[in-house]
Amino acid sequence: MPKPINFPASGSRWFDFRAEKADSVDLYIYDVVGDSWTGNDAAALVKEISNYKKKHVNVRINSPGGSVFDGVAIYNAIKSHEGGATTYIDGLAASIASIIALASDRVVMADNAMMMIHNPSVLSFGEAKDLRKDADTLDQIKETLINTYAAKTKKEREKIAADMDAETWFTASEALAYGLVSEISSPMKAAACVSQSVAETLGFRRAPESLFKAQAEPSAKTIFPTVPRSLLERRLALMEKETQ
Repeated sequence: MPKPINFPASGSRWFDFRAEKADSVDLYIYDVVGDSWTGNDAAALVKEISNYKKKHVNVRINSPGGSVFDGVAIYNAIKSHEGGATTYIDGLAASIASIIALASDRVVMADNAMMMIHNPSVLSFGEAKDLRKDADTLDQIKETLINTYAAKTKKEREKIAADMDAETWFTASEALAYGLVSEISSPMKAAACVSQSVAETLGFRRAPESLFKAQAEPSAKTIFPTVPRSLLERRLALMEKETQ
């Protein structure tokens, strides 16, 4: 079981590397993915992962998602990492965090963790033609995400598209049956959890009640780092970035 993560309250970032072993490095993604305001975006993570070259990367995830394009870049960096990678879903792998999780051939999900897939979204502003263009872009993004889910699960594209439309949540056993993960590990203290305000900010429509109840667990305080601005500000910044 990994040690609790205590990120600094000021200048914190949504990922962290721990190189405590000679042949491997642990990458923790324990917050909303992507943060261009402080320079802690995908480029920063990809640059850092390249420093470990042939070391095996253990990707540990407890994230509600975030920037689609940052997530795809991280997925590709992990997928092509020379030393290989193993994903451990410690708590929550939702939205684009579920895509990042699939970059490893071996995906291990804690028995009390959760995954979620849904349609991409964007903050739009402008005339009707601008909104139509954004809608077309979202359709294109969805198709690329379906490619990744289909390659991993071998499910029909129509089935995956429908499940994304419905915002589908998976327990560990359901994710295993769907083909999203390769094995289930013993329950962890870092159970899947997220505050209701985070879920609403990220546009979750069907988050299970148990996801919010788990937030009361004492161990959950060490999971999500304190960030220097509101989640709404981060969400707006990420969505604006993806329409540029």
